Amino acid sequence: MQTIENAAVDRCFADKRTLAERYGVSPRTITNWMRADLLAFFKIRRVVRFDVAACDAALRQHGFTNNF
Repeated sequence: MQTIENAAVDRCFADKRTLAERYGVSPRTITNWMRADLLAFFKIRRVVRFDVAACDAALRQHGFTNNF
């Protein structure tokens, strides 16, 4: 059974600017997708981070089929 610490190490997280570059959109588009609950993210105070693999899967599920 995998511990929480090991699970967190295996995940890749990104900030808004990095995710926008990955998908070829503006940071404002990322904000809009956050508001529409399309992306997996967490916020601690003023810091927002995105789970890249979960965001990729969510966008594929919603019909975004770019190669990411």
